[in-house]
Amino acid sequence: MEWYVFAIGAAIFYTLFQIARKKALMKAHAMNFESIRTIFVVLIGLFLIPFMDWSFDKGILFLVYGVSLIATVGILFTAKAFRHNDISLISPLANLRPAFVAVLAYFFLSESLGVKQMIGIGILLVSAYLLEADHHLSDFVAPIKHLMKSKESLYFIFAMFLFSIGSIFDKYIIGSKITNVFTYFFLIWVFIAINFNIVHAFLYGFKEIKACLKKTRYLPFVVALFSVAGSLFALQAISMAYVSLVMPIIILSSLMIVIFGGTFFHEKYLSYRIVISVLMILGAYLIIV
Repeated sequence: MEWYVFAIGAAIFYTLFQIARKKALMKAHAMNFESIRTIFVVLIGLFLIPFMDWSFDKGILFLVYGVSLIATVGILFTAKAFRHNDISLISPLANLRPAFVAVLAYFFLSESLGVKQMIGIGILLVSAYLLEADHHLSDFVAPIKHLMKSKESLYFIFAMFLFSIGSIFDKYIIGSKITNVFTYFFLIWVFIAINFNIVHAFLYGFKEIKACLKKTRYLPFVVALFSVAGSLFALQAISMAYVSLVMPIIILSSLMIVIFGGTFFHEKYLSYRIVISVLMILGAYLIIV
């Protein structure tokens, strides 16, 4: 299959992942659900073992575990944001991630920031402001106040910042330390699952896991399956074509989540949020390409 088939597949699976995740989080606490979901991700990841390569310097595992800690906090804050607010309001903010990565790469990797990237960052900032306005544009300061008072939006933006830091480390580790992406993917999720379940056991004990499974039934496995499929399709697409070609297709998932997720959950102001999502995708596109 062509690379763009995998890229489109990744966008579709990521969309299904977030919608199913939101449905599950309406029934369960974020920590409970994500603890179970990460276990299923690892179990599904076991099927990738034949494709893994373990011939790397094991000393890098300390750095990999550090990245897993960043990812663990990011996943938890993302889940909290989706649990307590509209998926069509939170999801477009995912497009801020390329802006964070570009700025971090500029300061820490000495990568350049061109005019096109600066315009893209500007569009994202304006779009985030308009998104928080949520079709109320009479008061210039109100959207900023709304953002500062919205724990869910701040949680999600913070998560995107953490994932951006993780992306910088991903680039370093995969580029020079662990060349097999399946091995790195599996290791990261093993550590994430360990992190979640140690903290969960300490805070809530294992009885909460049983109660969460009873409430969510098959959803932890389905959400895990969609997330793994999305990641693998994205990795396959990136292995076949330039990131600048693949990512613009994958980030369309944020628009698909707004359209289909917002419709599925009967959320308000959907048309307005779709327009803002398109604008944010444009900003992210200018940064990536």
